[in-house]
Amino acid sequence: MDIEELPLIDALRGLAMLQQEFLRLALYVASQGPATFEGERLVCSLGDSQRRISTSLAMGAGQSLETLLRMAKLRGIPVRDAYPVARSAFESFLNASYLLAESDEVASRAIRYIDYAAWKHFNRKRGRGEFALEIRSDADQQATLEEKFPEFSGKGKGRWTNHDVPSRIKMVGELAGRRAASRLLAADFLLYSLSSEIIHGSPFGVSYFFSAHQTGEKTTDGFRAATICQLEEILIGVIHAGCGYLSAFFGLQDMQAPLKAEEKIFNRLFELSTKPSDAFPPASLCPAG
Repeated sequence: MDIEELPLIDALRGLAMLQQEFLRLALYVASQGPATFEGERLVCSLGDSQRRISTSLAMGAGQSLETLLRMAKLRGIPVRDAYPVARSAFESFLNASYLLAESDEVASRAIRYIDYAAWKHFNRKRGRGEFALEIRSDADQQATLEEKFPEFSGKGKGRWTNHDVPSRIKMVGELAGRRAASRLLAADFLLYSLSSEIIHGSPFGVSYFFSAHQTGEKTTDGFRAATICQLEEILIGVIHAGCGYLSAFFGLQDMQAPLKAEEKIFNRLFELSTKPSDAFPPASLCPAG
């Protein structure tokens, strides 16, 4: 069936499901061993720490995309909850791309951060003045920091990375190629700031959700139709992020056959996302059962 014969939201869901198959291929090669795709033998050449942490992150991103595929059937107010899931998928794909592109030493530090963050979770303080809470499981936190987590001890060292999102995208571009970074940059542009407004419950975030894409008279059906447009934008952004990860994974390891398949997925995404809305039949306003 031609893409013009499907509503855009359904065409995007189909493309995302196809992308998920290639994500499963990447995860299999990284975690289980060699595989063959279109006659090419695929063997993971990542360092052990790179492979472990990037695979865990990419698997989490893939699960979030599965959740979004189910949420793509929603209409109206529940669509608001798709934004934090999309943000998680994007950042997980980005971090997976960054850590597989970086050195094994950087990936090792990210793995060590897991134990530090678990300890920190039970040794922290939150709040101001009389409205503050503190939890302690360690009688001498400073000693533990210096003995067990020296790399995270000191001002500005308590994070798994000091690179912000734009810097991580830049590093992916420098280490894994412009193609991977450009896909991640598009996802960042489409999702990051808007999802922040909605996740944090800002006045603009609330206003955007209830008014975006609505034209003419404000009606319930108009609002429900507008939320379909928001779901389309979310899927476009997350598929960009997935393409970024696949491009980084296959490109860094010179896996040409799946890299060409990723390019075909991206080209289809570009085709879908640049066609005028009237090229597609309208999607149903009723939530699917």
